[in-house]
Amino acid sequence: MKLLLRIILFPIILILSLLIAFSKFIVTIGGTILGLFSFLVILGALACIIQGEVKLGIEALIIAFLISPYGLPKIAMWMVAYLEYGKEKLKEI
Repeated sequence: MKLLLRIILFPIILILSLLIAFSKFIVTIGGTILGLFSFLVILGALACIIQGEVKLGIEALIIAFLISPYGLPKIAMWMVAYLEYGKEKLKEI
């Protein structure tokens, strides 16, 4: 019975492995691009604050934090980690 279940789950585990590898690649590339873009937004925010538009500068800093490596890319890596955890649980069956 266990062997039959493993045979049925093999294609799912294989597809999940490919999805995880592709997701890690996309998150890495996206995180790098967003990190560079975040740096540019921070420079713009500082320029706004220096010019006296403090509210716009603070909003830009919040956006810069969200697109920095500690914002959306971190959430994406968290999701990929849960996919890996699920794949490992399926392998244990």
